[in-house]
Amino acid sequence: ITLKDTSISSSDANVSVEGSTATITAAGTYSLSGALNDGQVVVDTKDEELVRLILDGVEIHNATSAPLFIANAEEVMIVLADGSENTLTDGDAYVYASADEDEPNAAIFSKADLTITGTGALTVEGNDNDAITSKDGLVIHSGTIVVTAADDGIRGKDYLVIEDGDITVNAQGDALKADNEEDTDRGFIALLGGTLDLTAGGDAMDAETDVLIATGNVNIVSGGGSGSAVGEDDSAKGIKGSVAVIIDGGTLAIDAADDAVHSNGAIVINEGVLQIAAGDDAIHADATV
Repeated sequence: ITLKDTSISSSDANVSVEGSTATITAAGTYSLSGALNDGQVVVDTKDEELVRLILDGVEIHNATSAPLFIANAEEVMIVLADGSENTLTDGDAYVYASADEDEPNAAIFSKADLTITGTGALTVEGNDNDAITSKDGLVIHSGTIVVTAADDGIRGKDYLVIEDGDITVNAQGDALKADNEEDTDRGFIALLGGTLDLTAGGDAMDAETDVLIATGNVNIVSGGGSGSAVGEDDSAKGIKGSVAVIIDGGTLAIDAADDAVHSNGAIVINEGVLQIAAGDDAIHADATV
């Protein structure tokens, strides 16, 4: 799939092109390259097999919607090609077909399980709302990822798992978020490695259930840091797991306007190095620490 400023070309029968929108209608592997001034790539397939999108020097801007919209699929993988630099940006005012619609609402928006991998670089700017959102699960396996967002930076509704990578998030809302409120086995964040630099107006890590940290190097500034004030109805915690926070290792530097490590349930710290500055509690659990 070749992007050419205001047009798109593809010889694949499973890619339909209409103006500056390309729609992928079948599972398979698709390579994308080039720039698109104001357009969209859509994945819309009922196939149960994987859709693999190789981003190999892609720059997509969409002024009124998501540059990449995964509307229907079983599972999608974004591969950042070796040595490639890829950028997806949106505008600050999405346009929907009706007042009842509110999706997509992120520069990369997926209604399917989404994995991001590869050794290339990805920059995502969510100027209207979120930057990267999956309504199912989201796994970041590798890559150099830089995210800015008007609201949440990286959100996986069912889960957000970070296995490795170099990730920078600057979000006016939460930096990392998992917010499934309906299933007690979901809504968790798992950090298994990588280097993270998280700046958030709200919480840096916010999980509806658990935050699980195995290892990794993490630098957090939430709510402007420990010298800033937090509104009565606002939350600017460093790490928040509503059910539990479990830390088994890693190096964590947290500068939070609110609690640095917080749970409405339990906090367990087995190993790791924590350097904390907090405007409220350094470590706070409603049940047990």
